[in-house]
Amino acid sequence: MSADKVTLRTGEHITVRVVSPPMGAYADQVGCWGHVRDDLLAGRMSDTLNIRYFVAEIGGEVVGSMGCYTPRETPSVGLVEFVETDERHRRKGIASILLGRLIAGFRSEGGRALLLCTTNPIAGSLYEKHGFWYTVGDGMMYVSPDAPAFPGEYLSHTGVARVREAEWGDLPGASLLYNNQEPDWLIKDYLTGSFRDTRFERHFTQLMRGSEGERGAVLALESPANTLVGLAAFHRLDSYYEQHVANLSFRVCPAYYEQADELLKQAVQRAADLSIETLQVRIADVDEDQKQFIRRAGFSETARLPGLLRDMDTCIDMLIYGHETGSTSHHKLGRGDYYGGRQHWQDIRVRSLDAK
Repeated sequence: MSADKVTLRTGEHITVRVVSPPMGAYADQVGCWGHVRDDLLAGRMSDTLNIRYFVAEIGGEVVGSMGCYTPRETPSVGLVEFVETDERHRRKGIASILLGRLIAGFRSEGGRALLLCTTNPIAGSLYEKHGFWYTVGDGMMYVSPDAPAFPGEYLSHTGVARVREAEWGDLPGASLLYNNQEPDWLIKDYLTGSFRDTRFERHFTQLMRGSEGERGAVLALESPANTLVGLAAFHRLDSYYEQHVANLSFRVCPAYYEQADELLKQAVQRAADLSIETLQVRIADVDEDQKQFIRRAGFSETARLPGLLRDMDTCIDMLIYGHETGSTSHHKLGRGDYYGGRQHWQDIRVRSLDAK
């Protein structure tokens, strides 16, 4: 755990530390997404995701912190998350000091682009001073002066990509893939409620967590340059009567459109392996290229929901495409495995009472 001393403009002295999981005593003093907090801060995701928190202390008390997440193997893309300053110590320059340390450390390890988000205008001004600008929704991006063309280069074509299981280290790359103007699909990710003008990062953690325990899968399309150029995820519907069906969402950058159907076909096979009979995809009727991709992968239109989507005064149909996976489906879970379902012991008791 590295540390250095800094003097604030108030004359106070702070200690800046860089802490990585397992976080120990710092676990209760930094921010994190609630649904992954315990695993992430305990280090159970650190095999593929490099996690560091920059922490400011005065007299041993944490007064500010922020997290930086990068892929362990390819640290060119990173996320800045959970920027927090104790309200008693705001406007002293603590967040600016921590962010400066974070950016310097990121660049020294080959980092090229950082992503973050904010709805706070004061925080937005701070980030702009450090070189961030607004991209999608309330999302912002910083690009190292050493690599001004990096975002475009990251998503450029570098050869035939391969499909593999996604891992937690894909979090920053997925954020860059989705926080991009292209493809300009209205429904960016149906599973997490992300649309054209929605920035994306926490959404990836929801995709990963929602696929655990044979509830689904997340597949990554990775280029020869080890960049994430596509992603497909599906989640099994959460009821006894619908568990044979899953909703699928996907995104591919334009440079790899020709491999979109390969990614989708492998998602279909993965679903079949999990005894999912039917995959469904929801697409806005205006997104012609997305419709072409799923048709090439064997999906067909099964329903049209007129005017379900609305953009200002424009009504847009939502289309549902389906694909039968060929799986011989069977119930993986019983009624008692779902909320409100009768347990096996209760069935036995009811039968014994009926027999009297």
